[in-house]
Amino acid sequence: MHKQMKKTILFLAYFAFFGVSGFAQNNQDVSSKETSDIGLFPKSESPKLYTFKVNGEYRFLGTYTHYDKQYGTSATNNLFIGDDSQMPSLTLRVSGRPSKKTSWGFDLYTFQFMHGDVRPQYGFKVAEIDRPSIYDPINGKRLAGSLIVHLGINLYASFDTKIGSFGLQAGGIHWTSMSDLTLASYKGYNRYSLFERAPWDPIESSVERRYFDFYKRGNITQDARWGHKPFTGLIVSGSNLPGDLTMKAMVGKTDLYGGFSNIPNIAYGGQVRKPTVGGFIGVNTFNNQTYTDSLNQEAIGFNITTLESHFSLAKFNVKLEFGAGRYFSPDSTHTGDWGEAIHAKIKSPSLIDDKLTFEAHLYRIAPEVINNNSIFMNSSIDELSANDLAAGSVGSTEALNPFASSMVPVGMMTNNRQGFNLNTELDLEELKLSLGFGSSTELEAKSNEITYGHPVNSLTRSRIWRWGFPSDVGPYDRYSVTYRDVYETVKLSDPEANKKCFSGIELQAKYHPKFFGQKLYLFALSKFSSVQKTWSPGLWGIIPIFEDDPYVKQYSNELEAYYALNSKLVFNGYVGIERTIANYDTEKGETGRPRNQFGEGYGLGVDYTITKNTALFIRHRWFSFEDKNFQLDQFKGTETILELKLTF
Repeated sequence: MHKQMKKTILFLAYFAFFGVSGFAQNNQDVSSKETSDIGLFPKSESPKLYTFKVNGEYRFLGTYTHYDKQYGTSATNNLFIGDDSQMPSLTLRVSGRPSKKTSWGFDLYTFQFMHGDVRPQYGFKVAEIDRPSIYDPINGKRLAGSLIVHLGINLYASFDTKIGSFGLQAGGIHWTSMSDLTLASYKGYNRYSLFERAPWDPIESSVERRYFDFYKRGNITQDARWGHKPFTGLIVSGSNLPGDLTMKAMVGKTDLYGGFSNIPNIAYGGQVRKPTVGGFIGVNTFNNQTYTDSLNQEAIGFNITTLESHFSLAKFNVKLEFGAGRYFSPDSTHTGDWGEAIHAKIKSPSLIDDKLTFEAHLYRIAPEVINNNSIFMNSSIDELSANDLAAGSVGSTEALNPFASSMVPVGMMTNNRQGFNLNTELDLEELKLSLGFGSSTELEAKSNEITYGHPVNSLTRSRIWRWGFPSDVGPYDRYSVTYRDVYETVKLSDPEANKKCFSGIELQAKYHPKFFGQKLYLFALSKFSSVQKTWSPGLWGIIPIFEDDPYVKQYSNELEAYYALNSKLVFNGYVGIERTIANYDTEKGETGRPRNQFGEGYGLGVDYTITKNTALFIRHRWFSFEDKNFQLDQFKGTETILELKLTF
């Protein structure tokens, strides 16, 4: 028995060595082009799965707000866990690359409220007996039933051919852009406050890096969404084409035109570019068509086509885009007439030993031109909707109502307006200055209303009304909520609409001295703006009017301090004051006088890097707002925000 077992073991060992080797050799002979070195202990990665990655980020956000008295829909004390603007808490990105020329991916968004179904305490109480068991986890009533999971499947592919290289993006949500007037997101001139964080703010190697970059480079690191628009559908891009051309073609839906409506709607467009010395020349187009009925008989939508060129002229960088656009609908008030759209920027080289640069911006956008997917806002066309659902609600095909005659930041454009902006940056070693002037006038008298925002405590305001992006809310039904912001509407007493003129100045100073051997960053941001019947005198209308003539005049000052004890620990401080005054041509309050508003905010905070990819952020704010002539429009309170964010 012992000898027999010994022979058996020797036979198995012989077979394991020579048999498997012979089988592998035999395989190689049968298919001389393929060899297998995987086996039980693979020596290399299988070519069938070139790469496979899982990454993403988790963001815990808790907000506790206390109001001295109830205002709007907010309770006196409010504890909220989650993002105020429907952003997911956990994002997983799964991707693979089966070959060097093809890739795929899908995104998982969990613990979010993108569908808008928010209930008290994230759902009703569920008795323990009704909850799913471990033996039957599918059936039963779940806790926090509103915390659902959204799945987006993205396909990416690339192909090299004899006529050029092509890329394919399909499904899911892809962040893309073409040109400023066709498909892009407004970037501005990097004059903003850093005290309150955004959901997309990345985690740097240290929390101090964010403030150092803002001081040194004038901007901060942004993710893939910066400057782009979300698009779902099919995108085909090409490069190295005959004539050295590049192209992009897309068909699908955008976030503003599409949604969950069953009524057919489509967005489509594309571009062709040819490189030139120091730039390019190209053609862009973007279009939308939504039917008002299921029979596809009556359509609403827009078209815009532009010619774009970037080039150098005597060391000046020039960006030029001009074209035409229109809006069409079955309503007789919208005739479908075409209007012009012109947008040009000229940037100087660095002057005075690389200390000074400036940029001039001129634009003219006719009232007939509309494109809510571009960097200019709609202030003239009241769009039709294919259904009666309110803008922002599930299934709605309605965009937000036009912002009337809007007071906008320096550099932002609206339709039915022409104007120019002048921006300059001055580097004085430890002190860096960014200054902007803006002046514009309406082309046609369209509205008897003016809209403006509130720079101080703007995000705190937006958290008063969550999820639905409602319009005409507040004690006097004059506030409208947009994404992470609120704007206010002023009604004019003039019997007829008249053309309005706008002026604005923005100044930001950044100072970085040494303080007790450590690093201190001081940022100050001041804004002054006005809207009036005529162009203001002095410097071609870019100086705001602060006498009694403007319909509305506003100024704000924000001061921030960031003290880095070391690269991993930063203490924050914030002070903001805002003043808004209207004249007697606007609506009046209980005192018989127009708006006289004063807002202020004070804050303290801590940033702490826990590990390389994990950081903790705490913010506490004291805020108040009062309109002395509209007695119900006032609030006061405190707000504490705790954010824990990690990337992997």
